[in-house]
Amino acid sequence: MSGIFLNFNGTSILQLMSFFILMYFMVKLLYKPFLSMIDKRKESVKAEYEKATSERMEAENLKKDAQKALDEVKEKIAIYEEEAKERIKEYELKEKARIDSEIKEMMENARSQIESEKEKARKIIEKSAVTIAIALASKIIQQEIDEKSKKEFLMKQLSKLGDEK
Repeated sequence: MSGIFLNFNGTSILQLMSFFILMYFMVKLLYKPFLSMIDKRKESVKAEYEKATSERMEAENLKKDAQKALDEVKEKIAIYEEEAKERIKEYELKEKARIDSEIKEMMENARSQIESEKEKARKIIEKSAVTIAIALASKIIQQEIDEKSKKEFLMKQLSKLGDEK
């Protein structure tokens, strides 16, 4: 058989059969393992992608949980700060009231001591005045002097007493 484009003979058939056998072995030995290797790689990539996606979602959840916990801690800190401020204000008010009462008590004690000292001084002055008056009277009586000299003597004695005080 001979044609314009093809020429078939025994060699052609043998070559054609060799080609198909070679193709069969190539498909069987190379192409199928290559496809299975590509499928395995595809599955591996898919599994890695799914794992990365799930880990990313888990990381986002952990991030949300951590942010939530951080917000709760911040709220607790704010509450503790407010409570501490209130306790400080209460303590300041109590201490101020206590100090004011102590000051008032000290002032009252000081006033009473001053009054007591005034009273003692007044009594001492009264006793001294009586003693001086008696001493002056006895000196006046002892000296028999005229009226003018009595007045001068009395004034002299009173000025001495005024200088001593």
